[in-house]
Amino acid sequence: MSLIKHYLHQLETMNRQELQDQLIDTVIEGMDFKTMWQVLYDFMDQSYDKYTDEELITEVKEYYPELLEES
Repeated sequence: MSLIKHYLHQLETMNRQELQDQLIDTVIEGMDFKTMWQVLYDFMDQSYDKYTDEELITEVKEYYPELLEES
């Protein structure tokens, strides 16, 4: 059995979600604060890129209206 087939068989016999949760926890535990911040920033940036201008303004008005106030 090839190594890839071995690991695929192993994955089939275990709970994929449990393995995925363990992987995510391990990756996060290995990160420093600066790396976590960058990952979160990139995730949020990609999410907000999908918003229309109107949706973005609505989000800001609802949660951080002070960002739209003129100085």
